[in-house]
Amino acid sequence: MAAFRARQIETIRNAVGEGRAAVRAAGRFEPAVFAEAFVAAGGVQIPGAPDDEQRRREVAEALLEALRRGRRRSDDRDVQREIDRAHNEVQWARAQLDDKIVGFYAHFPEGALESPEVETLSHAMHGYSAGVFRKSDVVVLQPVCDGTRFTPVLEDEVES
Repeated sequence: MAAFRARQIETIRNAVGEGRAAVRAAGRFEPAVFAEAFVAAGGVQIPGAPDDEQRRREVAEALLEALRRGRRRSDDRDVQREIDRAHNEVQWARAQLDDKIVGFYAHFPEGALESPEVETLSHAMHGYSAGVFRKSDVVVLQPVCDGTRFTPVLEDEVES
């Protein structure tokens, strides 16, 4: 399976920051608002193909169209990854306003946990308990993790 390169991850990370800022500034925690800023910042990246501008444009257009229409599913794996990212990131942006939420627990898909890297990531400490990322983190996962869900973790749920 193709993976994101380091420069792609950095681009995605920066674009996520732009998208989160956009939803907070708009006061509208909607995936389409996030996605518009994310796309404008060049966040859509194609695993293993950092220079495929045509494919990036196709995915970006399909993402924006799906979110405008309220669709949560796509048969295109790259588009689905970005739909999921938009929904997850809106949740993370909203969490910034809730002092009780300290992070998010990653629920990796079963198949992804067969990868030694993902298994290690699922047990790693990211500031709180194993598998819990701080709410201020920008988490960019490799495509092997597609389908990962995140659930909020409250301060009283964190293991000491």
